[in-house]
Amino acid sequence: MHYPWWYVPGITAPMLIAVVAIAHVIVSHYAVGGGILLAMENQYALRKGNQKYRSYWKRHARFFILLTVVFGAITGVGIWWTIGLASPLATEMLIRTFVFGWAIEWVFFIVEIVAAFVFFYYWDRLPAKEHVIVGWIYAVAAWISLVLITGITAFMLNSRGLFVDWAGTENGNFWHAFFNVQFIPQTIARTGASLMLGSLYVYLHAAWTLQNDEELKALATRRMAAPALFGVILLGVGIVGWFVNLPANSKLIMEMAPMILILGLVFAGSIAALFVLIFTGSLLWPRSMSVGFAVCLLLFGFAAFASAEFIREGLRKPYIVDRVILGPQIAVKEVGLCQKYGFLEHGHWTGKALREMYPELWLHDAEDHIDETLLLQRPEEERIKVGEMLFMHHCNNCHTSLVGHSALAPLFAGETKERIVDFVKHLNQPIIMMPPWCGNDAEAELLADYLHSIRREIPSREISR
Repeated sequence: MHYPWWYVPGITAPMLIAVVAIAHVIVSHYAVGGGILLAMENQYALRKGNQKYRSYWKRHARFFILLTVVFGAITGVGIWWTIGLASPLATEMLIRTFVFGWAIEWVFFIVEIVAAFVFFYYWDRLPAKEHVIVGWIYAVAAWISLVLITGITAFMLNSRGLFVDWAGTENGNFWHAFFNVQFIPQTIARTGASLMLGSLYVYLHAAWTLQNDEELKALATRRMAAPALFGVILLGVGIVGWFVNLPANSKLIMEMAPMILILGLVFAGSIAALFVLIFTGSLLWPRSMSVGFAVCLLLFGFAAFASAEFIREGLRKPYIVDRVILGPQIAVKEVGLCQKYGFLEHGHWTGKALREMYPELWLHDAEDHIDETLLLQRPEEERIKVGEMLFMHHCNNCHTSLVGHSALAPLFAGETKERIVDFVKHLNQPIIMMPPWCGNDAEAELLADYLHSIRREIPSREISR
């Protein structure tokens, strides 16, 4: 509410973040796992003197760079673009809190990009020993980037209540925040996912490009069995550790939300299927790796990873950053002030808008606040307009208005205004996924005016006897 709001009709801005983020992570994790595999297999081919196998990995390196550097870079920028517009307060908080961490990550990112291009473009020009070193420089830099970003994003799920404000903490500092309780399990899980996805991409690329060389395809497939299975195991172990270290409210949400339970089953089923299919199709019968089989494996990998990402994001509610930033883009420490003086009045842009729209409502006393009695006496159409402003800043982070993702018009079908007012005033009771109402009683009335104006009517039904 301290920033202008970005409204995305139908799916909501946060869901757009999810779409862009999922597209990015299934490639960015390949950038880590695939880099490790490139370094490992290049070294293996040189040690065995297998130039034919090494030539295949040069072809794979071209595919790897096109997908990770081009598509990965575009979607990576897309994430910053969408979170900056959809969750500006949370983005500001993460930048200010972890500015040192972001700076370190950018150093390793630059090393990663330079090493990737040197590794590919100097493939046949560098001496073998130096070429192997460059490959491992890329692999290590990419993995460290993953570790650094994981420390920051894991903090969003379980901050341990350390941060009181953005300038510092009462009980901790940057390193306390970075090495949060979710750091190790999520690092294990993401490392495993990287190896798993990297291997699955190799399966598809080898099955497609080596259809006329069964022996070489079988070698590449068999070599990928160990990192693929190890990645699946690491992912499973990391997810268990992640679950153990979930905040109590997140565990309760997992039990209460049917969609999250369904996604949990999708994850478990996909992981189990991957382990069996990789073991049989890659380790026992590597020649059976067809394009169709490889596509199925990759889709199982996408399903497992995407479902885990959606669950991780869904369990943060009602927070964007655990115990620090609430869904309506407000810091937890500001809730009391908003409830006392008003959500809109406390906001930087919304406060300015109200002053311009209704200059006569300001008391111009020592505290310079709005006369809420006069605000409620405005004509109905004006109250609805202010209520819509409240919806955009307080509710739009998770809901659309008329149609789309968690639309409120059908959710309040047939409700009276009195019941809507009571619901607004007790948002998080008993629905713990909802934030507390961050406005005052007058604003609850105004929001109820808007929600009542858009609610659907319940269709009449005749009951036959």
